Amino acid sequence: MVIKKSLAPGIDVYSVGIDKTEYYYNILKTYSDPFLTMGSVVKKNENGEYYSKIDEHVRNCKIFSTSELRQCHESDPLRILMGEVQQEMTDIVNQFCQKYQYHSVIPNHDLIMMRYAEGEFFNYHNDDCPSIPRTVSAVMYFNSDYEGGELGFKHFNIEYSPEPGDCVVFCSAFPYMHRVKKITKGARYAAVNWYRYV
Repeated sequence: MVIKKSLAPGIDVYSVGIDKTEYYYNILKTYSDPFLTMGSVVKKNENGEYYSKIDEHVRNCKIFSTSELRQCHESDPLRILMGEVQQEMTDIVNQFCQKYQYHSVIPNHDLIMMRYAEGEFFNYHNDDCPSIPRTVSAVMYFNSDYEGGELGFKHFNIEYSPEPGDCVVFCSAFPYMHRVKKITKGARYAAVNWYRYV
């Protein structure tokens, strides 16, 4: 994995390779639909407790966690794909951490696959929160046959149109508030994970 470009300090784009990405995309399109559910956001109640809630005004996209694939046979194409993607993403995040002299990080949880279909979006948000501490965020993109869906960083005035094979890595906390703009045509497939200090 090579660094493709830096969008701003702490926001880097790495390249995975288009041939591999095309293979991943075809598997995701073929097998992922039965696993997809609405994505949730973290909210805080009146007692100061955090909880997950589906809020389509904030996050309107479908996701699935690779934890659901553990029950699948080890030769299942989707299970194999997500294992490969997780390893590639972790290798990229380790390069990012070395560049910025971070301490070692590990994935917070299982890889999340996301599909943003026409009309879907995710408004500005930070990935780090008190109930789920996150240090580094990574998003890998698999296709380009859609319109809209730019990745925006509010405090950097950045609107980036990811290409297949891009893996965007950035700090999870403020000021790295980001969004996914509404998809206007087609569907955008990506995978995301968050990392925390060991």
